[in-house]
Amino acid sequence: ASLWAAAAAAKSNAAAAAVQDEASRRDAYTASFSALSAAALKECLRAQKPDQLLGGNKKELVDRCVDRKLYGNLPRCPACGLGKLRVAYALPVGHKGQGRFSCPGGYDDDAYKPCSYKAAAAERPAWTVVAAETETPVRKSAKKRPAGGGDDEGAPVPLD
Repeated sequence: ASLWAAAAAAKSNAAAAAVQDEASRRDAYTASFSALSAAALKECLRAQKPDQLLGGNKKELVDRCVDRKLYGNLPRCPACGLGKLRVAYALPVGHKGQGRFSCPGGYDDDAYKPCSYKAAAAERPAWTVVAAETETPVRKSAKKRPAGGGDDEGAPVPLD
């Protein structure tokens, strides 16, 4: 019985380590994408195959870029071929990019065609790194103030 318990514990530890790794990568990607402008985030999404949704505020764009980089891009709907799949996850991490996929439909010429496609899994094409993602963001420089807040710039600082 202890052999089974050891095997179960090892599997549980490996799963916990994988979730921790996923959470760490998510945090790192969130930090790097958050430093980019909304235009650069859209450029990253526009370069993906198939093309990804570009709408939303900066937080939504960052979240979308992080999700696609971690798990792959969302494909077009296999049923209608018009819509872009959407995904809802049961948990924030540990889902490996799989969840409830659905298609809202899409435009064919000028007419909107609704779609009711739903699936529990989808094959997600890999994220493509683009120049906008690797550029160092330009930060606004803050005016430097003396350490003590006074006019004693250049004065020695005590090292208690």
